Amino acid sequence: MQLFACPISTNEKRAQHDTAYALLRYAVENVYQCPLPEIARSDRGKPYFPTAPEISFNLSHCDGFAVCSIGVSPLGVDVERIRPLRQGVLRRAFSTKEAAAVENSSCPDKAFFRRWTLKESYVKAIGIGISYPLHTVCFDLQGERILSSTPGWAYAQFLIADTWVVSCCARESEALPRQIALWQSPRLGVGESVFEEDFCGDED
Repeated sequence: MQLFACPISTNEKRAQHDTAYALLRYAVENVYQCPLPEIARSDRGKPYFPTAPEISFNLSHCDGFAVCSIGVSPLGVDVERIRPLRQGVLRRAFSTKEAAAVENSSCPDKAFFRRWTLKESYVKAIGIGISYPLHTVCFDLQGERILSSTPGWAYAQFLIADTWVVSCCARESEALPRQIALWQSPRLGVGESVFEEDFCGDED
């Protein structure tokens, strides 16, 4: 799996969407040396390439950031800007142990979104989405180690500028990224490489 990301200077949803798809086009053209295939959606809404099933991808975007993951097996990615957590979501979507870990953290908001993005990446990888009972997908964060209740799946996580959390999920057989390629895209389309850096291992 490879990850490509791009900062977004506007909060407009359309710009976030377009930037994510620009990253996807760049990734396909440069990793697989082919034009972007036609995109379809499964019955549950997961995008895929019907004419290129050997390429798996997933997209995510939020306020200020877009990310694209691409690989050869089912995968999922989620990015969120760290912001005040919502207690209702914490109660509904987190196990009792997870909720306690968040509330006892020195930075509850970051602890919340570290776990939330992991949950999102998993349900996106399996193609179901947030209709899945998220409180049954549990994570225990021990430094760089991410322990989960999802056998057969592996995870990686990155903290960007202490502002965004990016989490990705793939089959254990797929090599997980240790870096994110960050791109500057002043206009929607192919961007210019800024830098690559490993953001793993940040504590709560």
